[in-house]
Amino acid sequence: MLTNLLRKTNDRLVFIIMGLLVPLFVLLPLVQIVIKAFGDPSRYYLILLESQALFDGVISTFELVIKVGLFTSTIGFLFAYIMTFYQVRWQKVLNILIILPLAIPVYVAAYTYTNIYYYLPFLETVFKTPFFMNGSVFIYTLFLYPYVYLASKSYLKKNLTDYIEASHTLGRSKWSLFFKIILPLSRPVIIGSMLFALFETLSDFAVVEYYGVLTLSRYVNLAWFSQGDLVTASKFALYILVMMFFLIFIERLSRTKKRYASAEVIHRPIVKEIPNIYEKIIIYGFIFSIIILGAVLPIVQMLLSVIMNYHYIPRLDILLITFNTLKITSISIVLIITIALLLTTITIYLKGVKRHLLSTISVIGYAIPSMVLALGLYLVFIKIDIFLYRLFSPIGLNSMLFTSSILILIIGFFIKFFSIAYSNLISAYNRMDHALLETSEILGENKLSTLIRVNIPILKRSIIAVAIILFIDMLKELTIVYSLRPFNFKTLSTEVYRYAGNEMINVAAFPSLIIIILCALLIIYLEEGNKK
Repeated sequence: MLTNLLRKTNDRLVFIIMGLLVPLFVLLPLVQIVIKAFGDPSRYYLILLESQALFDGVISTFELVIKVGLFTSTIGFLFAYIMTFYQVRWQKVLNILIILPLAIPVYVAAYTYTNIYYYLPFLETVFKTPFFMNGSVFIYTLFLYPYVYLASKSYLKKNLTDYIEASHTLGRSKWSLFFKIILPLSRPVIIGSMLFALFETLSDFAVVEYYGVLTLSRYVNLAWFSQGDLVTASKFALYILVMMFFLIFIERLSRTKKRYASAEVIHRPIVKEIPNIYEKIIIYGFIFSIIILGAVLPIVQMLLSVIMNYHYIPRLDILLITFNTLKITSISIVLIITIALLLTTITIYLKGVKRHLLSTISVIGYAIPSMVLALGLYLVFIKIDIFLYRLFSPIGLNSMLFTSSILILIIGFFIKFFSIAYSNLISAYNRMDHALLETSEILGENKLSTLIRVNIPILKRSIIAVAIILFIDMLKELTIVYSLRPFNFKTLSTEVYRYAGNEMINVAAFPSLIIIILCALLIIYLEEGNKK
């Protein structure tokens, strides 16, 4: 019955509607911020401008971005290089431990390290050194470097075999091979994955708030929630957007007239080198020091906090906040994957400028910092709610439809994380045999029924992987949930933030540990499943 209904559906109309609605939803918050930002400056904004606080905020943001980018790319790529080219004992276990910091949200790490660094003198020095910006650079670096590690390791394993063999044949040394061949060829993937870490840094406000660093995202938060000044918040948000697009522009400009290609189509495995005794000391010292700082210490500290404060558990409403978290993530995942399947189906049939434009707009959401996106959505939907309230109040509507419900949260998740589903499903489509789609249409199926009967069964594994990635990212997300949640709607991330803000860091360990356990299990499943 469903198949017959799909065959009769005007699939062209469905695809046109989706192709227009998704870019509209992505661009509308940005347009609203730009419009609002050109409003008359408030007294609060003028005071910040006159006192040079705004200038200092811009400089602090640039400084944070540059330092985090440098350190995450260095640590992530060195890990990838070691794990790809050297025989390392317990490699599978170490690989999991290296990526485990991805399971720990940066704001959780910041709160947890407050109970750690007092006991380790060198860490106390790091957190009190201006170079590390009160420890914020340390936290972002330590828990975001896996973005660079995962992308770089995948690239190094598949694309450099011929170059390395040619280098060995020419008698090149290790240093020459690394600096003249491996590093230059890996530049695009290093920069590209580093941008993901920087987007996360620009999206977060909790870490810089907790450590007292005045960045632009912090100013957006202060103007919006402390001052209720939406014009000033929009101006700061616009500065962040300009900075974000500047980073993307610099990355694109840096590879102008340069072409990067793999040496072969069928990739042979790399012959790993056995390190000598001095190399072993350096390699294992580097690996274990980062693993201890990024995974072992924070998780052990949270476990100790839970054990020592177990009597708080009945007061935390753990079941309720976990249910709320799972509810909004589940609804959002189903919505995102459904629309991503429709939009990717449109994309594979498009060519030229239309395809490029649709793809570019559809994936821009992840690059928008969460605080900026939340502000833009609020500006859009508060206007819609006011209009609907005035329109329907005579018939009994006495509440805001979007801004007082989880609808705006789901829309925020959709815009922020849609690009993850879209990009991964497009990659999966490109690996499919498109003759199957043509055969299905020859047999009388339209594109919509082909999607249901052919594409989805073939893409099942990719869809499951996308759902897991989305779940991990949404579970860790704080800024969108905190900024847009309806009154008294509690989730795991907001409770962590609330308790930590009230100096109850040991109590915040309970919801923090739930987030970490769920994320860690899913990350391990993804990593092992990917190998199989």
